[in-house]
Amino acid sequence: QSMSRMLRDDDLLRDDSDDLLKRLYKLVPSQTQDMISMGIFVFLLPLGFLFEMFVVVGDFYTPWSSDWLLRVGILTGLYANCIINYVLMVRTGPNGRNTVLPNTVQAGFRFCHSCRAQSPPRAYHCPVCDSCAFRRDHHCSFGAVCVGHFNQRYFLAAVVSLWIITATVVVYNWPWLSSRMGNFSVVQWWQILVPHLALVLRLISFTQFFSVLVMSFSLVTFLFVTYLLTAQIFCLARGQTRVEYLLEVHAYQLGFFQNMKSALGPNWLLGMAIPFLPLRLPSAGLHFQTREMEKHVDAKSL
Repeated sequence: QSMSRMLRDDDLLRDDSDDLLKRLYKLVPSQTQDMISMGIFVFLLPLGFLFEMFVVVGDFYTPWSSDWLLRVGILTGLYANCIINYVLMVRTGPNGRNTVLPNTVQAGFRFCHSCRAQSPPRAYHCPVCDSCAFRRDHHCSFGAVCVGHFNQRYFLAAVVSLWIITATVVVYNWPWLSSRMGNFSVVQWWQILVPHLALVLRLISFTQFFSVLVMSFSLVTFLFVTYLLTAQIFCLARGQTRVEYLLEVHAYQLGFFQNMKSALGPNWLLGMAIPFLPLRLPSAGLHFQTREMEKHVDAKSL
């Protein structure tokens, strides 16, 4: 009996290790664009954050002083919120626990020839993930996962936190760059626009060239995150996903606040600050309230 019990325990451990390896394998992106984007987010972004906190912010306030700890502490809290939401976005996925599409034919469902299954309304097939995503918004290469019904709240919260961080970093980087450039004048603007040429001509030092690169990367990151945030708010305000905006679908416009509750859940503002706050979405991802349904309900209440 002891021998059979040991064999059973070994089989259970082997199954658990196989499941763990399968989960880890799923996290590894298969597309080149996903690999590059995930590498930027997982490796370069933390290095850039540490550089900004200790070098740039540390140039204004003495590291480990009360003023430095206050500012860095706030930014670190925002960065932690961004990372936690990022992990939850990847872990949850657009379909949540619904890994298999329903086989039954229901009203509004479409047959997906790629998945060979019935696809619910607002679900679209992702060629990168090779699966249908509930209320698909777009494919996020930084997480190698689609943003959709069950993980959009985490994506938006991560973007909001990252936007505040990048905006603050740009504010610090400009005077930091000016101090590195010395007696900077309007005539020297071209040295910032084409720093490699100024470096070749020996008009700026390598330290100044690196400072311009830091400012450029932070500004580009801020503009990119601003685009992501603007696109999210624009589509959410219209009751659309990015896909539905391109297809000009307007059936789910219920008003700004109702749209936000429908996509992100109740108390969505609080959910931005507390990633682990359970927010039950009004829809399970298979059916959604439309503008016509809302008008019908309002007419019956008269």
